[in-house]
Formats: sequence, structure tokens, C-alpha cells
Amino acid sequence: MLVRMVDPLKLRRVFFGALLVGVLSFNSYGQDGLRHVTFGAGAGFSFPVGQLENHAETGFHFAAAGGARFNSRLSLGLDFALHYFNVHNSFHSPVAGVDFSLGSKVRVWSLTVNPTYQFWKAEKFTTYVTGGYGLYNRQLQIPTPGPVTATACDAFWNVCVSSSPAGASLSGNINPYRGGYNAGSGVNIGTRTKFFVELRYHHMFTTNSPTEIIPLTFGVRW
Repeated sequence: MLVRMVDPLKLRRVFFGALLVGVLSFNSYGQDGLRHVTFGAGAGFSFPVGQLENHAETGFHFAAAGGARFNSRLSLGLDFALHYFNVHNSFHSPVAGVDFSLGSKVRVWSLTVNPTYQFWKAEKFTTYVTGGYGLYNRQLQIPTPGPVTATACDAFWNVCVSSSPAGASLSGNINPYRGGYNAGSGVNIGTRTKFFVELRYHHMFTTNSPTEIIPLTFGVRW
């Protein structure tokens, strides 16, 4: 029986040729796969509305989102937002002349599931609407007052602050977790990398009165 020897040089060419085809195929698949995901991030101003407007100043926020893109118009993402505000008009004791809100801050974050629909599309300009539901957290940060004796309560925060020379104490929940929802709309400018401007409304179901925020966000998404 005659055994035919394989040329090693030819074998290497075949191997590297197959490897090159595989890499190009994987790269093509990866680019195609990226068409089915979306992610973005931004920052901007947070405007308190409702009862929160009477208890906090205009703040700022950061936001990020990512998820699945089903087609050129519809996507479903997981949205995260983090807001910071300075507190005012809260925890004032007129008898002792103490204002516990001086230096106080409030932090609100949310993690929600949001479908987004692009309803008007041009070559480099699209408009969209979004809305969703998820988990919200509101944390009140109150600095320790000086050695004074005073007590002040606020129905919106559902918290009382007491102070004496022996120390300070809080009653109520300064860090509640609640459900909430958001809805908004915005515009995208660009093709692959898009710059966006978005206005959204957040509603957190807190005790006594909801916590309501309207953030204006500037960012970039892919």
C-alpha cells in the first residue's frame, strides 16, 4: 500500500487560512451581536417637585442603562439613577432656635426595568419614549448637631430628630426602600454613537407623601 506524505508547509497554510476565516467570522458575528444590545450613561440636573420641592434644593444625578435591543425601535433595559439634593425647610425647632436641616442631604437611587420605543426616526435624529417600574431608596443624611437640647419632626420625611448634651437620636426610617415608577422622553442625535437629551419623571411611593423628581439628563449611548 502506498502512503502519501502531506506537505507540512501546505498543512500550515490550510491551518492558518482556516484560523483567519474563523476570526473574521467571529468578528462579523460580534458586530452583529452588538446590534442587539444597547447601553448608555449620562448626568444632569435633578429638579424636586411636589412635596420634595418644599424640602430640597435643585440637585444633580448620574444615570446608566443597558439591555436588549429587539429591533430598530424597541428595546428593554435595566436603568439605574442616583440623585443628590441639599435639604432645607426641615427639622426646625422654633423653641430652641435650632435648624437640623443645615448641612443635611438626601440621596435617592432607583433600579428599574424600562422598555423604550423610538417613534420618530430620521437619518441622525430620533425621538423616543420610555417608562418603567422598580426599586427606589431614599436616604436622609443629617449631621450631628451641637450640644443643644431640641426636638424637631417633619411629616414628609416621617422622621424626628432629638438632641441633647448627651448626644443625638433619630426616630423614624431615614433609609426607606419602596417601589416606584418613571416615565419620560428624549432625543438621540447620531448614528452608532448617539448623544441624547432626556427629561423623565420619577415617583417613589414613600410614607405620607410621594418623593417626586424630574431629572434632565445629557449623555451618550450605543
